[in-house]
Amino acid sequence: MLVPCPTARANRHNWSTMNTERTVLVGVHTPTSLLRLEDITLLLEHDPRVQLIYTQVPDQLGNGVAQTLQQLEVRTIPWQEAVCQTFDLTISASLHQMGEVAAVRRFTAPHGAGYNKLWPSWATDEPGSVRQVYGLDRRSLLDEHDQPIFDSIVLPHHDHVATLTRQCPEAVAAAVIAGDPCYDRLCASLSARGKYRSRLGVRDAQTLVAVSSTWGQQSLLGSQRNLLLRLTSELSVTHRVIATLHPAVWSQHGSRQVRTWLRDARAAGMDLIDAGQDWRALVVSADVMVADHSSLAVYASSVKVPLLLSHFAHDEIDPHSVMAELVGRSPRLCPSTPLLEQLDEARRAQPAQWDVSGRRISTVKGQSAAILQRELYQLLNLSEPPTAASWPLVPVPRLVRDVVDLH
Repeated sequence: MLVPCPTARANRHNWSTMNTERTVLVGVHTPTSLLRLEDITLLLEHDPRVQLIYTQVPDQLGNGVAQTLQQLEVRTIPWQEAVCQTFDLTISASLHQMGEVAAVRRFTAPHGAGYNKLWPSWATDEPGSVRQVYGLDRRSLLDEHDQPIFDSIVLPHHDHVATLTRQCPEAVAAAVIAGDPCYDRLCASLSARGKYRSRLGVRDAQTLVAVSSTWGQQSLLGSQRNLLLRLTSELSVTHRVIATLHPAVWSQHGSRQVRTWLRDARAAGMDLIDAGQDWRALVVSADVMVADHSSLAVYASSVKVPLLLSHFAHDEIDPHSVMAELVGRSPRLCPSTPLLEQLDEARRAQPAQWDVSGRRISTVKGQSAAILQRELYQLLNLSEPPTAASWPLVPVPRLVRDVVDLH
């Protein structure tokens, strides 16, 4: 039996209490993209003229999205219903399948520190073909008729315009150099460093070593899992180790499984930011960061946190990206050298690291809220609110030990 498809936009207002003027679909692909969307939607959700509706876009790494949306208490509809309706605007922080939704305008932003990753070799069309920067390529940005899918493509830095022009000139007209909302909100939260450290249980005299792993077999967790135990075991009580993992690790393997795999390191004293939690308060609190090629390495160094690289997966990163340049300024972990010496080496490298990330993280530092709000309201054909746009402090993340007992 076929279920009728509700295509009429007006049907949404038949049961509404608020007489909103615009309906915006927030397309959530993964827990990672949701974290970025939670920043962007802050610019719209207070406006009584605008109704936000969320949908989970089918994605291989989408486990956990539905549960998080339920916890956020936002209005949701199934993807099958979303593709049958017409919206005034779609917002996403990932790209695929958004062209399937009928919309007057479409907006997208990156969910990492700019555009650093290459398409994986196994996903390229032809063996030996040039691997392009993901998110700024024709495959991501054009439909089957070679027409641009998005009306607005957020670029944090003007360097990205050159990449977009080279890879997908058809989409250049949609580019908006808007800076990086994640970076700007991170900077806005620096003033609360003492509060974050206290809430994370870091004592005044302790050195907080933050650890970050991206996802995949070439990540810190995938290739050097024992490093977490080494950090906790080798560093003295004057140091505190708190790790954060890419949301795809939790969604792909399951929160209970991940917590269990890291039981030994946790038993030795390492703390772990729980699944779905915002990592930025950890970066604000950190005295040094140990990381792989994740975006957190860029964000940490951009706010002058010394960076010690666990390793680097050259074949995953654009050689012209900020991440690739940052690698050239950062020491790499050596298994045979005492950790304290290596942390000191990272501190000595910090000015050179900041010279890279501070220069390339954003062209318009501190301006993303104003630029993005202006762009969103132009797409909606609505006047902007009278209050100037700004970013609130990031929340304090929940630790795993606050959720489950360690047995």
